[in-house]
Formats: sequence, C-alpha cells, structure tokens
Amino acid sequence: MNEAVRLRIELANSKKYLDIMDVSLLSNKSISTIRRKISEGIIKSFQDVPKGKLLFKREDIERWIENGAS
Repeated sequence: MNEAVRLRIELANSKKYLDIMDVSLLSNKSISTIRRKISEGIIKSFQDVPKGKLLFKREDIERWIENGAS
C-alpha cells in the first residue's frame, strides 16, 4: 500500500462522517459498487447540501464492513 493511501485510510478512521472515496478505501470496493449498494438500500448515505457530496456515518460503514461488505 502506498503512503498516500495509508494516510488517507488513517484520516478516514478518525472522521465521524466519510465521503465516498473514504468508503471505497476502507471497504476495498469501487465507487460504482458503493453507489450500487446505496441504490439497493444496503448502505445509507446523505448529502450535506442538495445535489452535493455524499456522506456516510462511519459507524454505519464499519458495521457494513464487519458484516462482509456484500
């Protein structure tokens, strides 16, 4: 793992809310897979502004990963 990715993962672990790139790095899933999981209702996201950045609660993503991220 390169240093930039390691640092990004470390930063993501310290945040209460994650963006889609954080979720991708932590789960080792592509952004398109994450968007599909949102559409399927498997992952819950919210936007901080209408049509803005998707955000995720860290504890929701941790639970999803612990349950196999499928």
